[in-house]
Amino acid sequence: MLGAGVIGASVARAMAKAGHDVLTLDRNAGVGDGSTGASAGIIRVHASDSQSSALAADSLIAWNRWGEFLDADDSEELARFVTCGSLILDAANGFTQRAAAAMREAEVPFQEWTLQEMTQRFPYIDFHRFGPPTSIEDEAFWGEPTQYLSGALYTPQSGYVADPTLAAVNLMTAARRAGARLRMSSTVARINLVGERVIGVTLTDGTEIGADAVVVVAGPHSDAILTHIGATADFRVHTRRLREELLHVAAPPEMDLGLQGVHLVDGDLNINFRPDGASAFLGGSNGDLVDEQTVIENPDQFDRMTTAAAWERGTLRLARRIPNLGIPRERSGVVGLYDAAEDWLPIYDRTRFDGLFVAMATSGTQFKNAPIIGDLLRHIVEREMNGHDHRDEPFRSPVSDREYSTAQFSRLREPREDQSRG
Repeated sequence: MLGAGVIGASVARAMAKAGHDVLTLDRNAGVGDGSTGASAGIIRVHASDSQSSALAADSLIAWNRWGEFLDADDSEELARFVTCGSLILDAANGFTQRAAAAMREAEVPFQEWTLQEMTQRFPYIDFHRFGPPTSIEDEAFWGEPTQYLSGALYTPQSGYVADPTLAAVNLMTAARRAGARLRMSSTVARINLVGERVIGVTLTDGTEIGADAVVVVAGPHSDAILTHIGATADFRVHTRRLREELLHVAAPPEMDLGLQGVHLVDGDLNINFRPDGASAFLGGSNGDLVDEQTVIENPDQFDRMTTAAAWERGTLRLARRIPNLGIPRERSGVVGLYDAAEDWLPIYDRTRFDGLFVAMATSGTQFKNAPIIGDLLRHIVEREMNGHDHRDEPFRSPVSDREYSTAQFSRLREPREDQSRG
């Protein structure tokens, strides 16, 4: 297993619980120190397609029973899931209609709110229509709005995990309890092949480790590891490394976000914020505007400090939605590198080499699904190692009776044009 982030830890746990001999390697010093640590930790059930919505709803069962799901003992410090609900504003771009249809098909509960209902529940939010999203340098951004948003979707069961890194540590602790081994500060130099089959990996210190199967869950470094041996040559969907800034913004002093907070999905202003405790917001861009995405070529070289441009853009947009917001002069936030596919769907699949598997393009959308993804990857690995095509047999959720097709996450899929990050 290459990667000890939240997804890698989940895969290690699922494989070890199934009786497999698991060794997880990670180049970082601590579990969850990569992209996981830069996650907003949002647990939401709305999505552009029904399978993604259903998978999130199944994962929510695990988050709500976290200690039981992990078989944790009473002495273990556990990540805490905080329920705050998600409010998905209707930005007149078709997303709320797609999300509503997806949740109906997946039988995931949600509510459709009118403008009056939104205003009564969240009086501190200005529900004028400010969009479509524009640059803060554009005069249109500062214009006085004349119309209101028509409504929103509301999912009261949604929320967030305040410490995503701790969630990864919890999963890895569960993996080790099941027999998995872990080696940190171990960088893989190459994946070793004999013909078309994987036989293990070589570390940068020259150590060779044999393996019947290798699962690459290395976040932004996955593409480089795989491209080096031509493993992505047949991929039809491509990944990119996006620099992501999460902004930490103090709430107005009179506001208690523990009581009044909500995860706000605002396509009208291209922002996405959640409460961070009772007195601050955490969030940033929705990620939908290409001209506001920063693509990084070298995952080891990127600016890890919040920028003035992202800070001003994000806080000023949030201030339009929350008029009483005060904007601190000193910037505060978290910067990380996200591994994302062009259609924002993950890649859970084998590669063209026997025994080589990937969990890629998970950043920004898959933290919420981490509890279930481990078993999904186990299903893929076991089916393929037994000589079967994993797409021929649906994956059954470990927490419900739902079944899922793994074809949606295939490396061979055509990128879906109707997807968005959400």
